[in-house]
Amino acid sequence: MRRLLWLTAAALLAAGCSTSPGGEAAAEKQPDPRPLGGALHYTAAESAALHRAEEREVRECMANRGFAYDAVPVGDVRRRATESPYGLLTRSRAAQDGYGLTVERLKKPPDDPNAQQVSALAEPERRAWETALKGTADGPREEIEIPDGPTVSVPTDSCVTAARQALYGTSWDRNEYALQGLRHTIVQDTLDHTLVKSAERKWAACMRDEGFSYSHRKDPLKALKKRLDAVGSDQEALRATGREELRIAERDAVCQVEAGLAEQIVRAQKEVEEALPTTRTSVLNDFRTARQAALERATRVRGQTPAPTPGR
Repeated sequence: MRRLLWLTAAALLAAGCSTSPGGEAAAEKQPDPRPLGGALHYTAAESAALHRAEEREVRECMANRGFAYDAVPVGDVRRRATESPYGLLTRSRAAQDGYGLTVERLKKPPDDPNAQQVSALAEPERRAWETALKGTADGPREEIEIPDGPTVSVPTDSCVTAARQALYGTSWDRNEYALQGLRHTIVQDTLDHTLVKSAERKWAACMRDEGFSYSHRKDPLKALKKRLDAVGSDQEALRATGREELRIAERDAVCQVEAGLAEQIVRAQKEVEEALPTTRTSVLNDFRTARQAALERATRVRGQTPAPTPGR
């Protein structure tokens, strides 16, 4: 799916980007820091395996309740696997995809494999099918309080929840939401660290030398999003915006390397995580254990051997 997406984008944008092999090799060696030892990060293969396993559990649950269910195909897991929580770019990704904004705008929503059969059902049967899948609106729920965040309400009578518990265990949702909140805090504190702010100033100076007057690394994304919103569905304008996105992103990636941004993020993240309360350790350990067990179950079906969980 991702390969087809790239081909479509390349044909539409007609970017014709080229990179220096030596410069690209140097950029690709930059660190790829991820909070919590990468516990919440999955490779494309891991994401695909877990998705398929979860969909198998949903299908079995729906069948037990008397409903047919077609598994939803795996999405663009390769792109998600390469996304940096800190907005770091490699030269190759920047040359192929830019920031991913134009390609995302061009991508059509995936087809729902269940849409046709569900729409053919009578109204009472359709409501029953959706209730089995998603749970009842006023049914039993688990309220999960995220530290320093909102409360998430999870229906416990849905096949989606049953599938997740079968694959990951009963404490998965609570631990995952807690760690997602913690990851967000780590990323924000790291980006606010003086080491990273200093590197960002060097990045901004580098970008000015390239002809771009940006103060913050989010500035090019904001400008491109505004431009995409303005062009709407105009294909020629989309192509022009896509070419500009690739050009900016490639220079952005080079300036990140010249500013030593990734290296400073590594140092700052280490300091931020060392200051975290040790009470988080048990949640992280439980999550890693459940994650590894889920990967083993998911890959065993496909005859694969999962890689060890990060941080273990």
